[in-house]
Amino acid sequence: MTKKSRATAFQLRGKVLAFNISPKGNIEGVLLDTDSGLAQLNFTKHGADARMMRVGAKVDVAVELEHDRGDHPVYAPSDAEFHASGTIARLNYALHGDINGCHLDDGMFVHIKPDEAKRYDLRVGAKITASGSRRFGADAVVLDADTINVSDQRIAL
Repeated sequence: MTKKSRATAFQLRGKVLAFNISPKGNIEGVLLDTDSGLAQLNFTKHGADARMMRVGAKVDVAVELEHDRGDHPVYAPSDAEFHASGTIARLNYALHGDINGCHLDDGMFVHIKPDEAKRYDLRVGAKITASGSRRFGADAVVLDADTINVSDQRIAL
């Protein structure tokens, strides 16, 4: 199967319905319920993207179209700026004890420098949106926030 040349990145929003599993037993993508209908999001090798997703989670992912020849369009994650939103499930602390970010209810870790974190009223249960670069570690998906909005406290970092 040949791939269509990729288009410009855009934000794909939807709810995770199910995981697609490879013949080796690894998660290789998800099916999303979007406003436009069913969509498939394929992950990069080794399924690192899967760590940030849970069935039922709402996602907002920068993607590029791989193809739209089948029953539904198929997308791949883009390297463009990433956006996340959710509810703060718990705060994260640097080695010296200062808040340096928060964990969202979908498992995403939003990293904020301790000096910047002091500018916000970060608390469990607060709603947050953040944008910045996303990276995948061995134990977590990290969003290094450039901009966050905590319960209407918008500040560019």
